[in-house]
Amino acid sequence: MDSIPYETVSLEEAKASVHGPIAKVDTAPPPKKNWTPSRLPSQNANDLAPATFKWLATLPKEARPNALALKFPRIANRLAEIWKRPLQCERYMDDLITDVRGDRQGFPPDVVSDLAALKKYFMKTNKTVHYGVWGNRIGFD
Repeated sequence: MDSIPYETVSLEEAKASVHGPIAKVDTAPPPKKNWTPSRLPSQNANDLAPATFKWLATLPKEARPNALALKFPRIANRLAEIWKRPLQCERYMDDLITDVRGDRQGFPPDVVSDLAALKKYFMKTNKTVHYGVWGNRIGFD
């Protein structure tokens, strides 16, 4: 039996012979999203809303986020606005505490302490119930 003649070629050469030349694709990462417009408040960013002062007064002293209100009034205003919506508030606090975007520099230590104390108080006073993927209840009854 005679052997079949063959020539060793690279994978790219083999693909090019079947499909034609392969164009190089630019694989540059997508540009980072500019979050600045999303952060712009409807009022002055350095002002606490009157409703925020009222909300802060309802919190016990150990859970009151004073440093957060002084350094990041926009965030304090948002928390006061959604405080009565437990699932939305919990999700917002989780997003503040956890870097979901991967490029945040983080809060100062006193603000982190405020957020932790506020989250602890929130979880103690708002018995939110979550459901797992199988429909089972997770959390408080």
